[in-house]
Amino acid sequence: MTPEQFDEIDTILDDMRSRYDETPPWEFCEGFLAAVVCCRRAIPQEEYLDVLLGVGDGEGEPTVVNAGDGPDDAGGSFADVAQRDRFLQIWDQRLAEVRLALDTPIESL
Repeated sequence: MTPEQFDEIDTILDDMRSRYDETPPWEFCEGFLAAVVCCRRAIPQEEYLDVLLGVGDGEGEPTVVNAGDGPDDAGGSFADVAQRDRFLQIWDQRLAEVRLALDTPIESL
């Protein structure tokens, strides 16, 4: 990831925090991401993303809230579909980078 992408995902999380103050900072999210990669079993994104961000529709799809429409459970949310998609794009890229780094044999470092 580029420094600009780190800033962008941090900005998205800050924006989400304006609607739901329990949204974690990027540093926490990155530690969570590493834990997901290191887990004994593969954990699908549908299982953990709602828990991490405090969002979701209960069906594994992160909730999108448009201006003025809050979720019934008062959970956090993305501002729109484009923001959600961009977050997931950067998230998936970072997940792949962490997975590669943690799977690299130490002899090759």
